[in-house]
Amino acid sequence: MTEGFNVSDNSSIAPVILPIALDNCQNSAAGDAAAGKLASSEGFFRLTVEDFCENAIEIIKQVMQKGDRIILQQAGEDIAAIVLEEEFHKLDYLMAELKPSQFFPDEEEYYEDEGGIHCIYPDQLLEDFDNILADVKEFDELFGLLPTEEMGENIDIFISVVILMSVDRFWVPEYLIAEKARMKMLG
Repeated sequence: MTEGFNVSDNSSIAPVILPIALDNCQNSAAGDAAAGKLASSEGFFRLTVEDFCENAIEIIKQVMQKGDRIILQQAGEDIAAIVLEEEFHKLDYLMAELKPSQFFPDEEEYYEDEGGIHCIYPDQLLEDFDNILADVKEFDELFGLLPTEEMGENIDIFISVVILMSVDRFWVPEYLIAEKARMKMLG
């Protein structure tokens, strides 16, 4: 399934549905969290930034408990994704497998430039939402959203469970998948 076209490298961009979440792929309206304003697609929901801000706690809770994936839109453009932390790590691993490093293994650690994940509470996110969204979009920053006690019992409130990331990290370009398959056939 092709979701869009990447003008910068003339490739298609396809959303990846990870195996762990195939049982969580909701293809019907999500209902309560955004009062029916979630636009459904295969394995994720699209939601405007304004709708997210109105119901942030409920939406984060839905992602945390049901494993939903949310794509945030601003002016009709996909700009950010909200996923479970486990799915973020799987996407990161998948990209590392598809796109090998330009460095030798002994150089990798030296050149590795992975920024940290900024852990914040949902109320902090909402207070500075425009600036945080700009950092996510422009600088590919990652924000881990910490659960609050009102989100449920038996949760560790000091470990992020949901990641707000650039939509570019959510989509995996088809050319990478095709190139990996081609290399596997040759080798």
